[in-house]
Amino acid sequence: MVYIKRVELSHFKSFGGTTSVPFLPGFTVVSGPNGSGKSNILDALLFCLGLATSKGMRAERLPDLINNNNSNNRNASEASVSVTFDLSDLAEVGIQELSSSEESQENNNGHHPITSNEWTVTRRLRVTKAGTYSSTFYINGEPCNATELHEQLNRLRIYPEGYNVVLQGDVTRIITMNSRERREIIDELAGVAEFDRKIEKRKILSNRFEIEKNDISLSNKNYSDRSNVWHRIASKPRNIRN
Repeated sequence: MVYIKRVELSHFKSFGGTTSVPFLPGFTVVSGPNGSGKSNILDALLFCLGLATSKGMRAERLPDLINNNNSNNRNASEASVSVTFDLSDLAEVGIQELSSSEESQENNNGHHPITSNEWTVTRRLRVTKAGTYSSTFYINGEPCNATELHEQLNRLRIYPEGYNVVLQGDVTRIITMNSRERREIIDELAGVAEFDRKIEKRKILSNRFEIEKNDISLSNKNYSDRSNVWHRIASKPRNIRN
């Protein structure tokens, strides 16, 4: 199983400076009065894992996530979050398999092989005074795009929009679900749903290939029929009048 070892926040929401939040082995509780920023730690985690929408982090737009109270840069403001995962519970063979399967594709697809017991993901958000902003992801300090990050997270069964993170109200919603909906959650957590999606995707690709193959065969037949017609016309004797 993969564990979160620490979360480091810099100028993110209510965290004006740089704060490192350790998650010790066992059960970690973050307590404090209302408005102290407890939920912002969870928002920071989702932000770093590449959640698609800012609404899931309780913000209208991504620039709203930046704390500008202590910003000394007149040209741009910036926020960053780093999440370090502890992979020591994964079997050594499992890490080697992840590494070997990715090393062969690293040059072509930009994969970053997992080779140690610690794995750090960072997301940096930069907003200019003109209002434009850019978001950059890093894996172990090396730049990557969101697709590459999500591919790596999927290998570790970490889903920013899944049930690795249980938000407020999710517990009540799960309790009131019917058996089929609960089964879908279990399949998602166990990786069965991802496997089913891959099978469905391959079926769609296979059907598309069959359709294209039939279209090519039909085109070849039409071409052959037309060639035979022109051949008969060309070989037919013609009467030439003076």
